[in-house]
Amino acid sequence: MQYRLLIVDDDINSAKTLARILGSEGYTTDYVASAEEALTLLGEIDYDLLIIDMILPGMDGLDFLKRAVEINPETLSVVITAYGSIGTAVDALKSGASDFLEKPVVPEKLLLVLSRIFEERQLKREVVALRANLQQRYRFENLVGKHPRMQSIFNLIESLSNMDSSVLITGETGTGKDLVARAIHFHSLRKSGPFVAINCASVPETLLESELFGYERGAFTGAERRKQGKLEQANHGTLFLDEIGDMPYSLQSKLLRTIQDKKIERLGGNRLISLNFRIIAATNKDLSQELTANRFRLDLYYRLNVVPIHLPPLRERLDDIPLLAAHFLEKLAINNNKSQLTLSHRGMFSLMKHPWPGNVRELENVLERAMIMAQDDLIDEIPFSLAGTQVDHSNDNELCLPFDPTLPLKALREETLARMEERYFRHLLKKNKGTVSLTAADAQVDVRTVLRKMKQFGLDKAEFK
Repeated sequence: MQYRLLIVDDDINSAKTLARILGSEGYTTDYVASAEEALTLLGEIDYDLLIIDMILPGMDGLDFLKRAVEINPETLSVVITAYGSIGTAVDALKSGASDFLEKPVVPEKLLLVLSRIFEERQLKREVVALRANLQQRYRFENLVGKHPRMQSIFNLIESLSNMDSSVLITGETGTGKDLVARAIHFHSLRKSGPFVAINCASVPETLLESELFGYERGAFTGAERRKQGKLEQANHGTLFLDEIGDMPYSLQSKLLRTIQDKKIERLGGNRLISLNFRIIAATNKDLSQELTANRFRLDLYYRLNVVPIHLPPLRERLDDIPLLAAHFLEKLAINNNKSQLTLSHRGMFSLMKHPWPGNVRELENVLERAMIMAQDDLIDEIPFSLAGTQVDHSNDNELCLPFDPTLPLKALREETLARMEERYFRHLLKKNKGTVSLTAADAQVDVRTVLRKMKQFGLDKAEFK
């Protein structure tokens, strides 16, 4: 894509030279000597970015920047400041500038800054497009996916809306089986009835029967009052039996009779209670192996597996990761009162190359924790511990930090992160001889983040010259 730039600098020779260099890199560049001339052009031409000298005749660069932002709030700009004028640069950034450079302008630095600014703008546009896609095409309730297998599942859920058949959902842990179960219920004729869920793996075997069927007062020690079971609670609605593969074999025959007869008898009771419910079951186990090992009843399997749905693991639908990330970041922004959370290309690359053993649930958790660790609304780095990658730093003296084992985990994490960040930015500033823009480019963050870190850690760029 070809970008159009406007240089505002009263040093015409300098502006011409810069325009020639930018032109050789594919940028269409105009230049003017005053803010007044620039404002006239802004009323006629939509420029992609402005390069503004802060010292101009008449209206100064900062006032011009504010006027330019009023004309177009989406204006991108790089301001040029005198050497050592950090205060002026900070004021410009607060007024809407995208970045700043010190005089004399080094063309290589400017080209690097422009590349990063346009990449970030493109990234934000991609996020907007992804969110539009989420709303229009690839979203079904809280399920997200454009992969053909996910689209076929969405279509199947729609086709089940007028049916009352039992459904068996299979898939690895974290693939969203519970979300599919809820989507089926809330798109069915039973949507006005209750959706009742029970995890067969999380309830002790001795209690699962009473949790499902309920009990009468005095049925066993501690049964001081009558209690409805999950089956009864799901009357006129849906019962979701999560991790059905973990149900004790001894209880499976009783469940089978209940599904067939739609009648239960509470523990300790002698009265049959007629019910009307739908069964949706889910498991992360291979039930064919459970059948072979005589750990699961074949007749119950046939009764549950009327409509089978298999959810693919995230590693088999990597194309859905950008959509899922946009969905989760949108949710995180709302829940944490943030205007917009954005994932950098580097961050997205980290997500795309991870194997995701925990599937969609792991992705959501990783993004939430990455948001907490990030210093601004641009998530650039997925910390190793979040992605489950083991990195051996035993021989890396720069990263071997002493720590206080008496600190709470949260305080220890914050202290360790701060100390590592200080070393990191100190190293980059030393490497770049105190040049803030180059440090920002190396760290792949914006200049404001570097300035904030320098203030936080008491780093003066003069000490790195």
